[in-house]
Amino acid sequence: MLADKAMAGFTVNTEHIADLVDRNPIMVTALNPILGYELGAKIAKTAYAENRKWVKDVARELSDLSMEQLDELLDPLSLTEGGIKGG
Repeated sequence: MLADKAMAGFTVNTEHIADLVDRNPIMVTALNPILGYELGAKIAKTAYAENRKWVKDVARELSDLSMEQLDELLDPLSLTEGGIKGG
């Protein structure tokens, strides 16, 4: 009954979710094994302090990783699917 009456018309705002994920500084933790904790923390703090839309842009500016590498390393789908499949 709850599903029929309360949730039947719900839709997922995928653009908004993607925006929230892209600007979430916690994504930087995926870079810690490569860049180290201190640089990862600096990237996260800078992105948060400057309210930057793309954490990847800050990581690109402060590291020697290419945008292609960052796209791969910070892909939320591969991070979550890998964790679920591997776990």
